[in-house]
Amino acid sequence: MEDKVNTSRNNNSFSIKKIEKNINGFSFDIRQHSLYELVCISKGNIKLTIDFQTYDLKENTVYLIKPGQVHQWIKDKQPNTCIGYIFHFSKDFLPSYDMVNKLYEKNSFPIIELSLSVFNNINQLISMLLTENQPNTLCAYLFGSILEYILKSKKNTNNLYYKDQRIYLLLDLIEKEFIHEKSALFYAKSLNLTTKRLNELTKKYLNKTVSSLIFERIIIEIKRELTYSNLTITEISNNLEFNSLSHFSKFFKHYTSSSPLEFKNLKKHT
Repeated sequence: MEDKVNTSRNNNSFSIKKIEKNINGFSFDIRQHSLYELVCISKGNIKLTIDFQTYDLKENTVYLIKPGQVHQWIKDKQPNTCIGYIFHFSKDFLPSYDMVNKLYEKNSFPIIELSLSVFNNINQLISMLLTENQPNTLCAYLFGSILEYILKSKKNTNNLYYKDQRIYLLLDLIEKEFIHEKSALFYAKSLNLTTKRLNELTKKYLNKTVSSLIFERIIIEIKRELTYSNLTITEISNNLEFNSLSHFSKFFKHYTSSSPLEFKNLKKHT
């Protein structure tokens, strides 16, 4: 079989790529997208690292990647046997944001196992999506149906979605503002809540305080920059608007037990 990944449908807000066996032509480069990504594996397996966690993608599973998350396919010594599809899409492609929010919620395990019957239904919808000259409205409906099947499967696991829309608003706001705004008070005021009430909500649904959510996002960004960028530690500190390099280093070491330099050097040798 020829080694390839087919781009079967592609526009600015929605695309499908078919993964086929022995994908020597597949990119194993580090990637970061502005779109949502959904990986459906129908046969075989492959490893994927996202934000410093490695996952095994296996048969009849889907994997969810949020915009901005750094990820990389892991090239194994054994030939790849993976078959499936990769979807990239924007929220605006779909008629409702609600389904995307529930699927891609924070702290939710990114892998969802599907029953064979559900996966067969999804494959039928994919075949319809791949039909030439489908209008975008029909594609959005078909893809929305795929997400609905996945969401129903997710509801049958422990990955229950949040029942308070303010959690989604908070997480979106942290993603947009975490560099400039590191105070829980800012997020509480933005949502017309007291800090106490907002912390009650985050503890209920995420078992975390607002501050811990902000700091976790900052730590992920620091790790990304230390690992994947050519910036100096001082430049990273300045870009993330820390008061001083000393404060930046103490903050990072407090949450990771490593200094920025130790972490950077470690990643160079792994």
